[in-house]
Amino acid sequence: MQNYKLSLKDINANYFHFTRKSNLKSIENKGLLPKISFHAMSLEDTKKVFFVSGLDNLLILFDCWIHVCSKYPLIPGLFSLGTKIMRYKWFPKPIINAYFKYTEYNRLHKFVAYKYFDYFLKNYCLLNLNIEEKLDFDFEDIDQIKAKNYPKDYLIKGGYSPKYTDLESIKMDKWNLHTFTNHGIESKKLKLCYINEFYKMKDILDFALKNTNLNIEDICPVLWQYLKNRKYI
Repeated sequence: MQNYKLSLKDINANYFHFTRKSNLKSIENKGLLPKISFHAMSLEDTKKVFFVSGLDNLLILFDCWIHVCSKYPLIPGLFSLGTKIMRYKWFPKPIINAYFKYTEYNRLHKFVAYKYFDYFLKNYCLLNLNIEEKLDFDFEDIDQIKAKNYPKDYLIKGGYSPKYTDLESIKMDKWNLHTFTNHGIESKKLKLCYINEFYKMKDILDFALKNTNLNIEDICPVLWQYLKNRKYI
C-alpha cells in the first residue's frame, strides 16, 4: 500500500477512514469491504464503508465516538434492546432519561470509554481514500440512524451534537459519511497516512489538534475532557 503524507490541506479536505493495523494486509488484497459493524447492528440497515471529510471532521467523529462509548451499556444485549425501544413513543421516557443520567455520573462508563479510546489510538491507523462523489458516494444520501424517527433529544444524548449535526435533516453529515450501499473501495484507491514519519493515530491526532479550525472545548467537549484527562492539553 502506498503512503500518504498529511498536510494542512487535509484539515478541511480529502477523505479518511480509520481501521485496525491488523487489517492492513487484508485491505491491501481486498480493499475496504462494506459492512455493518458489531456495535451498529441494531442501528444500520445496509452495508457501507464509513469515512469523514477532512481532519476537523475526524476530531468531531472522535468526540461522538467517546460520547457513544460512555453511554454504552455494560450489560450484553442491552444496547440492542435500548436502540429498539427508544423509537417507540409508548415506552416510558423517564426510564430512558434515568439511564442517560446514570451514565453521566457513573465513573465506570467514562473509564471504559477512555480505555477504549486509548486502545484505539494505539492500535488503529488512518487511510486516505481516493474516492469521488456520485461514483462512490453521494452527499445527499441519508443517515440511517437519523432517519429512524428517534426523538431529537435522544439523538443528542446518544452523541449527535447539534453543534456538528444537522438534526433538521436526515442527510448524512461530513463527519459521518458513507459509500453507497454494498459499495466497497478498491485497494488501489487507498493510502496509509503518516505525519512526521509516524503512522500512529496518536501522532495524527496531535497534528489535527495543533492545526484545527475548531474550538475543540466548545464543539467537541467530550473529546476535550478526554484530552485533559490524558494530559494531551
